[in-house]
Amino acid sequence: MFSSSPHDLLPEYFESEHYLFLASEAKEHAEAALAAFFDRAAARGAAGMGDLTPAVVEATLFQDMGRLDLPVSAKKALPDLLQGFFGFLRETGHYPAAGALEMCVEAVGARFRASLRDDGSVRGETYRKASAEVGRNDPCFCGSGLKYKKCCGS
Repeated sequence: MFSSSPHDLLPEYFESEHYLFLASEAKEHAEAALAAFFDRAAARGAAGMGDLTPAVVEATLFQDMGRLDLPVSAKKALPDLLQGFFGFLRETGHYPAAGALEMCVEAVGARFRASLRDDGSVRGETYRKASAEVGRNDPCFCGSGLKYKKCCGS
């Protein structure tokens, strides 16, 4: 049986032994994480399982999944969660070609975990301040017309 939408197979996956043997960190936010993964993969052009390629899986994992609003432990468990789901698809016959996707996630899992900082942010992204730096002799940002050092900076 082939299902074009991975979302349709999530309830069956959550009852399978592939899900049962996952670490608790991977299970805690599994439904939201898998739904987000497949939504972002669809935005990259992979609307169904037949459109998922290792390149799309890797790009979605590295460019989108590290930015999810999840605890750090759940983010680091994403490769295990995806590997379990693709293994489930392969072994149940829902999508036998998922073995290539499973191997892709296995190959890049350690690199994905290494791309996450301890606070959950993604390495390689530049931190930008929300506002510009105000110098002592610049006009005060409150709009008083005084220099910053004579107004709010004192």
